[in-house]
Amino acid sequence: MSQASSPNNKLINTLLLKSKSPSQYTIQSPAVSPTQVSLPKALYPHKNSSIDLTKLATLMKQQKVKQSSSEGSKDSMTQLIAKARAIAMSAKTPSGPIHIRNDSAQVRKVNKEAEVVSPKATDMKLINKAAFTFEFVIGIGGFGKVWKVKRTGQQFAMKEMSKALVITKKSVNSVMNERMLLSQLKHTFLINMYYAFQDRENLYLVMDYMCGGDLRFHIGRMRRFNEEQTKFFVASIFIGLEYLHTNNIIHRDIKPENLVLDEKGFVHITDLGIARVMKQENSSDTSGTPGYMAPEVMCRQNHTFAVDYYALGVIAYEFMLGRRPYVGRSRQEIRDQILARQVQIKASEVPQNWSVEAVDFVNRLLQRKPASRLGFNGGHEIKLHPWFKSFPWSKLQNRELKAPFIPNPSDDNFDQRQIVIEDEENADLIAQNIQLLRDPNAQQQFAGYEYQSNNEKIFVFDQTKQS
Repeated sequence: MSQASSPNNKLINTLLLKSKSPSQYTIQSPAVSPTQVSLPKALYPHKNSSIDLTKLATLMKQQKVKQSSSEGSKDSMTQLIAKARAIAMSAKTPSGPIHIRNDSAQVRKVNKEAEVVSPKATDMKLINKAAFTFEFVIGIGGFGKVWKVKRTGQQFAMKEMSKALVITKKSVNSVMNERMLLSQLKHTFLINMYYAFQDRENLYLVMDYMCGGDLRFHIGRMRRFNEEQTKFFVASIFIGLEYLHTNNIIHRDIKPENLVLDEKGFVHITDLGIARVMKQENSSDTSGTPGYMAPEVMCRQNHTFAVDYYALGVIAYEFMLGRRPYVGRSRQEIRDQILARQVQIKASEVPQNWSVEAVDFVNRLLQRKPASRLGFNGGHEIKLHPWFKSFPWSKLQNRELKAPFIPNPSDDNFDQRQIVIEDEENADLIAQNIQLLRDPNAQQQFAGYEYQSNNEKIFVFDQTKQS
């Protein structure tokens, strides 16, 4: 009997068991639990601003009509489009007046391998991009570039995002959400934020700089990792996820691109743009990356922390076999594959020297039915799996283990072949949004973006060994 003949809803209901409400389950706290934080109820403070969206839309339309009816409008639009691209991708090192205080009052606490920097609450109230030395671009994001920067001997990563692109892609909520969460979450295995600021054209996030590159870069070079390396990566990612889940946060976009290595080979989770506070009704939250997205998210079902464990299973599968379990050219193709079959690693596929416990671990994480998935009832299920029998979790938590894969510090661990894809389809709208940002009311969408850290628990890996 062909499944194709059945209605789509029937397929989804057959695949996804109706599970208990997420509120009926509690995630176990870590054995060595970081201090929990109280997250604010309102993740989007900019929504409370006085911005008049109707007025803004009218202004945009008037601007477009004005441009199309005036002489030289073509040249004017061309200049605007060029400016939009320049804002997002300009390689010119930013400059400007410095409005900072002397850093001699910074509190430094050295703890074994890590250096903790805690600026005073009154320090650098007027910080801007001129306070940093821009070295080179280490990544290209959806809204601009990620720079390696320096400030008073410390190295950071600075994410520079074009406001015009953020508005054009309807991602104001996403960038404000990431900024809000980063200000509340601090952990050794996360990429932590130190400063957030803005000017008229851009948003800036100053975060931990990790010189080891991301796991997408390394899996591209290595093709596969061995079992010891994979176990270390999976355990490190799990500790970071356990901290997020303990604080009621679902990451929802765990993938190799969002997992970066420090100089000692420890993994750090980044990109909280589509992370969300856990809630009972979340079927409408369907953002993510096809291929790593859990079936219940793709099928618009309510979901729990188990979606992050499904993505962890995809990553472990990829590290073992060199490919993802479900591959397609579109989200729909991948969704159809998931509905059609349950992937299981077969004995004939297992690489040499991999244990049966590792295979079972990955297969159980990849279960399509959330209630059957390892970790559905809590992260303790992952720690108790036979693959992690006698694993030194506390030593890993304290960074006392030696990583089995350490990036070569003399290598360039970033992909220099990254290209910029011009957004021709939205060029007119980008240009309009650049003009719109001249209106103070439009800037209210980003009200409250500024931030500086005064939390002593922020982790910064040892910069003294960096060039």
